[in-house]
Formats: sequence, structure tokens, C-alpha cells
Amino acid sequence: MSRSMIDANKYIFELLAEFVQTSEVAVPVSSNKRCIKTNTKDKKWLQELKIINKQLILPNFQTASFEFNSHKYFVAVGWQSKQTIDSDEVIEFVELNAGIVTALLFELKIPLSDEANPYDIAEYILYDDPIKSIIKYEDYSLISNVFEPFSVYRIPENSPFIEKNDIDLIRISGFYALKNSQLIALKFSSKTFDKFENIFFEGSKKIPYENLLFSLVSVSWKYSFLDIYRCIEMLFPLSYLEIFHKELKIEDSLLKFSADVEKYMGWKPKEKDAVNKLIDESPEEARKLLREIKRLLDGTEEGNCGDFVYKIRNSIVHFRPATQSINMEDNNWDMLITASLHIVEYWYKQYDEQLTLR
Repeated sequence: MSRSMIDANKYIFELLAEFVQTSEVAVPVSSNKRCIKTNTKDKKWLQELKIINKQLILPNFQTASFEFNSHKYFVAVGWQSKQTIDSDEVIEFVELNAGIVTALLFELKIPLSDEANPYDIAEYILYDDPIKSIIKYEDYSLISNVFEPFSVYRIPENSPFIEKNDIDLIRISGFYALKNSQLIALKFSSKTFDKFENIFFEGSKKIPYENLLFSLVSVSWKYSFLDIYRCIEMLFPLSYLEIFHKELKIEDSLLKFSADVEKYMGWKPKEKDAVNKLIDESPEEARKLLREIKRLLDGTEEGNCGDFVYKIRNSIVHFRPATQSINMEDNNWDMLITASLHIVEYWYKQYDEQLTLR
């Protein structure tokens, strides 16, 4: 169904009028009908652009995906990229036009910029005109400048962010955030950035990428770690039931079998034991980082790394007299997150074919 040009323009100009009227500007708002000026090509974009998905990531940053004319597109709202991301295999920058601007302002409900000036809007957009019966056509750039900035990119068919003709909005949002590091509050090392990027590009499709995305843009080290830990939690029963699943030659996936065991038998592994089992069998690079953090905090590398990680996790999620709060330097948190990313990357690759609920 085609988008209504009338509805889209009505929404945009009523929003601008409301902004001026609720401000302290003592300027009357013209009752003239207005719309954004479009040509034939722009009208096609406005009417046929189809929003697929939306994702709010930060209060001032959201992303979306849409289709138009059999092509797929990515939108970043609230942050104007200072660099052009122009890899032919990833995403290609697209110049805006009146149709794209009108459709996205309407469909995504993009807010007005914090710097929007009601005086300027009243004077240059909602100015009074003696000829009341004529619709006033405004240039799209004049309108878009008073809203939060947004960029549009075309996603090539061979992009790693397209899977079975579907756009993976979470993964492409993570990639965009990595390329615009001003969106990232925590001081990750280059090694951690590289590991995030490797996973967003090449990691198993079964990884809970939403957790990784929110880990990446978190403003707190402990909650950044906790989001990655949640990815590891999914694997706890799988490591225990894998051999049993094979021996019984069960046709359901290992994930489905694990879910059924917990649902019908109430069994699940002890979390502390499960953490130890996974970490003990994780790549040496991850275990080496964990031993280094343990040495820096406990003064020794001896003991199970899994116990150490589980202790950190408990210090975040529990607020009990017997649970000590653990304070770490930024570089230690960074190493812990890098190690956790290695664990996620490795185990989701190992279990890739078994991580479906079928």
C-alpha cells in the first residue's frame, strides 16, 4: 500500500507548528498548507519506501532498515557520520532526496534537533503569506536541517549483513557504531574493537547480537561485561548435554533438547560449574587474559578462572551483605570483555548448527 503524501506532510508541518506554538516565541503560525517539494522520482520514493525494522540503541541514536525498488537500505538517526563508509561489500552512502526525507521523518518519527530554533522555523518555514489558497512548497534540506541528522546507506546484495535476503539490522548497527567511535563511551582497546568487529562481520549468526551491540555502546564497564556474559549463559546446558544428545541420537537440535530437559525435568547445570567447564575448554587466548586479570586482582594465577569470572558476575547482579563489590581498573575490564568475546566467538561457532529451536 502506498504511503500517503498528504499524511506525511501534514505530520511534519504540524510537528513544526506545535514546536513553535509551545515555545516562548510570540510569533503567529501561518495557516497556509505546506508540503515538501518533490519531483516525480521523489514521489516514488515517498510512496513506495517500505520500513522493515527499527532499533532504538541510545537516547540520541536509532537505526532502521527499509526496502525500495528491490534494494535494501540502512538508516542511522541521531548521529551524522563524519566519514563516508563506502565499501562496496558492506554499505554504500546514498544522497538524500525529498522523498526519502519526507518518508523517514514521518515513519521513524525523527525528533527535532536540540538546536532547532523556533524563531527560525517561524520565520523561514512557517512564515505568513497573503496568498492563503496556494500550497507552499518547501525545500527538503530546509526541513531536514531542523530535525536530528540521519544518514542513509544502500546495502549491496553480497553484504555480510544480508542473510537469506533479510537485513540483520543489529549487526549492521554494531558495525556502524564501530566506524563512528564517538558513539562509544567506554575506552576499549584496539584489540577489543577488532574482536567486536570480527564477530559482527564473521561470527555465528546464532550469537545474540543485540547483547553485543548494547555491550559495545554501554556507558558502564560492568554492564558491558554483563551483556556478553548473557551470551555465554545460553551455552551452559549445551556443554553438559552434548554427549548425551549424541549418544541418544536425538533428532531435535541440541538447543531444543536442552530446553526440553529444563522444561520437563527441571534440570539445569549449576552456573558456577558451567562457567568453569566452558572456560576450561575455551581458546588459550581467552584463558591467558583471564589469568592475567586474576593475577592483577588476586595476586596469583592459581585457581579456576571460571570461579573468578563467576565471582565478578555475582558482584554485579547481587546486592547482598556477603557479596563483595569488585572494583577494577579500565584496562582490566577491557581484558575481561576481550576474553569474554573470544569465548562467545569460539563456542557459538562450535555449536552453530545446534543453536536452533527445532
